Amino acid sequence: MKMMKMMRRKVVQRVIVILLMKLVIARVMTRWKILSLKTLQVTRKKNIGDWKNNISKKATMSFLERKAANVNLQELIYGTSTSAVVSDDEAGNKKDEEDDERSDDEDDEFFKVRKAGSNSLSVRVDSTVEKEVTALGEDDSSRLFSRDSSGIDMTLWLDNSEGCLVESLRDRFVTGNWGNDNEEDKSENEAFDDFEDLQTGETFGANGDIAEKDEEPNISNMTDEEMRIYNAEKKAKQKSEFDEEFDEDLKSNAKASLNQNDETIENDYMEGLKREKEARQKRNEEEFGEEGERSRIRHEGFRQGMYCRVRIDGVPASFVASFNPEMPLVLGGLTPQETNIGLTRCRFKKHRWHKKILKCNDPLVFSVGWRRFQSIPVFSTEDQNGRHRYLKYTPEHMHCHATYYGPQVPPNTGVLAIQHMTGNIAGFRIAATGIALELDASFHVVKKLKLVGTPTKIYRNTAFLTGMFNSDLEVSRFEGASIKTVSGIRGQVKKALKEGQPGSFRATFEDKILMSDIVFCRTWMPVEIKNYYNPVTNHLASMENWRGMKSKAQLQIETNTPIEVNPDSIYKPIEREERQFKKLFVPKKLEAALPYANKPKDQLKRNKNRYTAKRAVIMEKEEKEKVSFIQALNTIRNEKVAIRKTKRMEKNAENAKKNAKIDEKIAEARKIIKKRKHRSDGKRDAFKERKRIKG
Repeated sequence: MKMMKMMRRKVVQRVIVILLMKLVIARVMTRWKILSLKTLQVTRKKNIGDWKNNISKKATMSFLERKAANVNLQELIYGTSTSAVVSDDEAGNKKDEEDDERSDDEDDEFFKVRKAGSNSLSVRVDSTVEKEVTALGEDDSSRLFSRDSSGIDMTLWLDNSEGCLVESLRDRFVTGNWGNDNEEDKSENEAFDDFEDLQTGETFGANGDIAEKDEEPNISNMTDEEMRIYNAEKKAKQKSEFDEEFDEDLKSNAKASLNQNDETIENDYMEGLKREKEARQKRNEEEFGEEGERSRIRHEGFRQGMYCRVRIDGVPASFVASFNPEMPLVLGGLTPQETNIGLTRCRFKKHRWHKKILKCNDPLVFSVGWRRFQSIPVFSTEDQNGRHRYLKYTPEHMHCHATYYGPQVPPNTGVLAIQHMTGNIAGFRIAATGIALELDASFHVVKKLKLVGTPTKIYRNTAFLTGMFNSDLEVSRFEGASIKTVSGIRGQVKKALKEGQPGSFRATFEDKILMSDIVFCRTWMPVEIKNYYNPVTNHLASMENWRGMKSKAQLQIETNTPIEVNPDSIYKPIEREERQFKKLFVPKKLEAALPYANKPKDQLKRNKNRYTAKRAVIMEKEEKEKVSFIQALNTIRNEKVAIRKTKRMEKNAENAKKNAKIDEKIAEARKIIKKRKHRSDGKRDAFKERKRIKG
């Protein structure tokens, strides 16, 4: 305890000492601030009248201090400049030496860079002292090469008389007079004469401006023939300039009045185009010489609209024998890849104007690139897992994939399909359109195949099935395959059975199945793509009646063959017997153990002809009065209810009539709005179709 008290006393003493020291320091600081403020006020009062004294020296000293503080990167990197302030005598000697060198080298060099003369300015301050000012033509005229303050005299810069240093620098700034050129610039410009650029042919004057070429030559020295040629060229040049200006005016007027039906403007515009064409032909003749068109064709090839002769090798004799010169023949080129024949998969869509959907394995005439041919397409759609699933018909308003056998084309080539080549069929002929996607020697297309089986024996979650496979070999191939019942119970194929019908097997399920359940096994089988290719040759004279493969429906119509019907494919009415479930039986022991809420509360049906029905009830007088009073009240109430009911029915009928009229008006308004919407949609679709056709 004593030790603790001693420690507390020491801590308190230390805290008191610290507080006293802080108070002393604060008082000293306040007194020092008061004294410093007083001294500042006194010094300011003394210096109020002395700030104008020696202002130039102060400015010079401050400038030198700043200059000494700043680091000059130019001097650090390139070193100090040797050209300091130069006197007039030295400058004159240097100028004479430069003039001598210029006169010596004048004959050796074609161009000589002129060096600027000395721009040093000497200003007489006193009658005895003459000081040199840094040359104004140097890069940095404000730099001093010695830090001595005697090198600068501020009186030179503060002088406002005519011809002073400030006036000589005034035209160096933006606000100065730049219009009057110096004598040196004039003399420098006069040193250059007219010259001609041999590459561009342009002539430049003394000031560097492009001079006009059309200077009239000396006509007096020309002969008669030269005068005739000169006058013809001059006349043709003037005529061409006038025609160009006139044609430009005509074109601008024609473009400005496109909506006006002015024949004169159109004729003038055509005449302008003809003159341009004639001028172009004339320039071509001048450029290509006497050969003219032959030389031009040799350089740039055959142009559009020209006749040319083409040599074709390997033409079959049937083509030459049946060729009709009255029909146009289109020539085109094929790449080596397009000469191969194989399978092509394309994105395919039935045309919306074609009436019927297209059936798989029906022949179609394809127009792809330069070729037209007949082939048998197989339609499919791509699932999320990349599987191409077989389609029997094309979708109504959706794309699908079509795989056909024919000449291979590059991807993104347009495909057009026609169902019938004859022109006597009503309706839109183009059946479908598409785009080629990929080429390959074989494509994998699959379709669904459901195998059906029925149970013969059932043991809890195991069952024996039959009718799904035909042999033990098929069962061994499908071991581990997943199966499913109609009720949704999933299972798996296990092993083939040694006994029973061939193809019987054992399977396990998630739950016990019934004898009435049907078991399915979903599989996929490949679809064969028929390699059929028949080129269309109806444009040859001997093969005008080209016949292609006909579809099954066409053959049945032409031969009056009835459609084959598979009895198993006909839908039959499904008759299912109602199952009679056994009554729930709860043992008495279990019923006794159940709580009252879960106990069965089925009451037995009682016979109506019991002895209670034969009893006669005789009421007393008070009871009869009560019963009669209640009956009277009931009759009154029933009367009121009947009246209310009739009134309610009448009111409902009136409301129904009013609502019917309102509904008719609403229906008419909706019909008008719907009609307008369909009209606008039709116009928009027609506009899009026209835009698509124009490209």
